[in-house]
Amino acid sequence: MRLKYLTLCLLGLGLSACSQHVIKTNSGSKNLEQKAINSLNAMYEYPSYDYRGKFNVHVDLERDKSTAPSAQSSLDAALKQKVDQYLQDQKVNLNSKQKQALYVALAQEQKAAKLSKADQFAQVMVNILNDMQFEYDGSVHYRQKVGSFNLTARYEKPTLLIQAKVPMVLDLNNYKFYINYFALMPYLVNKENQNNLAYLDFSKYQDLFKQVDYKKLVEYMKASGAVYYRLADQNNIQALSISSTDQKAGVVEKIRLKSTVEELILQANLYSKVNEKYLMQSILNIKQQNLEKFIANEASTTNKAKPETAASVLDKKDSADDASVVSQQLYRLVNQHFGVENEVADDTSITDVAEDAAEAARQAARGDSEPTDAVADSASSVDDEGLTEAQCTALQNTMKAIYGDAQYCQSMYEIDVFGVKKTEPSFLSYIDKLQALEKEFVVYDQNQFVDDQAFKALWTKHQADIDKALPPVDKRNPLIIDIGLDAEGRAVKIDYDFNYGLPELKARFNMKADMLISNYGNATPIDQAQLKRAKTWAETSKGSILEQAMGSFSEKLGQTGIQERSVEPYTLSLDDQLKVIAEQRYDATHAYEHTYKAVFIAKLVESKPQIAQRYSSQELQEIAAVYAYWYGNEDVYNPEGKALKSIEALQKKHHLEQEDQFDDKLGQAVNRIVNDAMHGDQDRQAWKKLQAQYKQPQQLFAQQYQIQFERDNGVSSEEKPLLAQTAAILGQVYVDARKNQLSEKTIKALKIEHNEFIDYEIFKDVYLKMLTAK
Repeated sequence: MRLKYLTLCLLGLGLSACSQHVIKTNSGSKNLEQKAINSLNAMYEYPSYDYRGKFNVHVDLERDKSTAPSAQSSLDAALKQKVDQYLQDQKVNLNSKQKQALYVALAQEQKAAKLSKADQFAQVMVNILNDMQFEYDGSVHYRQKVGSFNLTARYEKPTLLIQAKVPMVLDLNNYKFYINYFALMPYLVNKENQNNLAYLDFSKYQDLFKQVDYKKLVEYMKASGAVYYRLADQNNIQALSISSTDQKAGVVEKIRLKSTVEELILQANLYSKVNEKYLMQSILNIKQQNLEKFIANEASTTNKAKPETAASVLDKKDSADDASVVSQQLYRLVNQHFGVENEVADDTSITDVAEDAAEAARQAARGDSEPTDAVADSASSVDDEGLTEAQCTALQNTMKAIYGDAQYCQSMYEIDVFGVKKTEPSFLSYIDKLQALEKEFVVYDQNQFVDDQAFKALWTKHQADIDKALPPVDKRNPLIIDIGLDAEGRAVKIDYDFNYGLPELKARFNMKADMLISNYGNATPIDQAQLKRAKTWAETSKGSILEQAMGSFSEKLGQTGIQERSVEPYTLSLDDQLKVIAEQRYDATHAYEHTYKAVFIAKLVESKPQIAQRYSSQELQEIAAVYAYWYGNEDVYNPEGKALKSIEALQKKHHLEQEDQFDDKLGQAVNRIVNDAMHGDQDRQAWKKLQAQYKQPQQLFAQQYQIQFERDNGVSSEEKPLLAQTAAILGQVYVDARKNQLSEKTIKALKIEHNEFIDYEIFKDVYLKMLTAK
């Protein structure tokens, strides 16, 4: 999974880092770099602190300058002649000043006419953004696993004043996120709840948080912040004088870091790359999966049943085949059994499946003509240096090209051979170019923690390639960070100032921000009474025009009651299907290559159907074989002799001999699926033994549930009897669900002490195992 998808998750997880040790700083040290790092670490080394600050964004559009009076010569000379001739023919006599004023006015009208509606809208938004002032404040309480964030936006003009404050609280102890969105638009919340917080309950995902190693997470986050100072040129870290404002904030020393936006982006990308496996496997303890899909798979795709008919949801024939529906039904029954009200709201959920399918069909149907011989011949003439941009452009005239050439054109020139035109340059494409260096750093991603000191050595080793990837120094966008330290060496004031120009938008962004940190170890308490008064998002918006939309959003995050499935039969998601394919293929062959090839074809069709359509089945198999060789680790796949010669021949045939000729995202995605299947082989063998030992479905379910629960959560000897009892009840839930007879009677033996041994994700996983058991 790409690390960028975990950003918000990590911010939340950071709150759980229970820090009880004292900050260690050397007040006598003259090393500004280490002082800055120690000061930032203080935010992780105290149990709590308060923070507050403000920021503003100013956007300068270059075209605004053209409307200035100085733009008098912007009117084309030929047009001036036309105007003069027209005036003469019309016998209009103007002196030189009057003519010049007319030229300026005409030029300004021309520029205004060229502005599209989108440009005009952007201009309005820029004017608003430039006049907006943002402030924020809050507190972090590590031991209580709670943090608050209050954002205030203010827009002020002589005849208009708008101010909105949005309070938010994240509670990882009770797994709830609170917010009052009434300040944004009054009609989003019903009148009775305008002063109350609304909460999102994500307790059903608590197992994701429980398995995190928070000590390692804190060390990782410390090193992440330290990287920018470790890699900085010593001339760009300097001490500053203290102002009177700084003194009032308790600042006794001030340190400035001068860097650029491009450098910091590249440093962050490469640092996360060398620690990707360590973060996923040793810190988060989860496989590389897409958290967004994890949440989406829990959401229903059909209308929610009314309260009085929710218990009969499994009357639908296909519902018992859907582990997600049964898991949600169990959740509702358990809450009802223990007297916890289950919030329900009428809603029609939204699905993107049809839209995605339609887009895939449009791409697959894109052209069916045969390539011309002339273009095919030109495509085959590839020198050792790779294709030129002109050759890639020529390939756009054919519906079929050698696979490696097509991917090379996309990687090197952003030319989609099977598309219609070259991709326009953008900020994102620029970031992609910087990320090309990841290929050199990925070899260091070995599930071992690479701290800031170790990363500095790697950065220095590849300095030459890094300098080539970055723009010239005079073309980089500056970024300045000032840290104010108190007498104990802790950061109490942080100021940011950066500029970034986007030539393609003819715009430059400037952001100034500051943050004050105070009350280390003694932060302002969070109002618990306000949290107790909070209601669900659905209830808070009930009776407002947002009710239906809010219900849909809540359902997507698993906050509403059980959703009835549509009349269509339930099917596994594509990811689940690929997982099953990989496991079955590996169990049958115990061969990495065969498993990779089986998954590769399906993954290619999913991501790029227009490419898959243009090659024969045999060609796709050959391409998959080369991908398996390229992305497989030597310890799992290392062909020799005739097998290796065959692979090398296929590499030459399909021009797959250089990194830029491969689709790295596709290759890595397939490799992860195959590796998961291989690593799960031992679990599947254990599952087969259980199947042979326990013939009754209830017993088999209960035994597997106990094994997975103990493995994921750990259980003491005193707790094992309660876990066994809980597992037996859940085994009966499976049996009754399969018979469409699941009701509160099924769990009547459930006691309150059993509740902590119910893990809905493990229940769903075992349910799926039972469904696919042979």
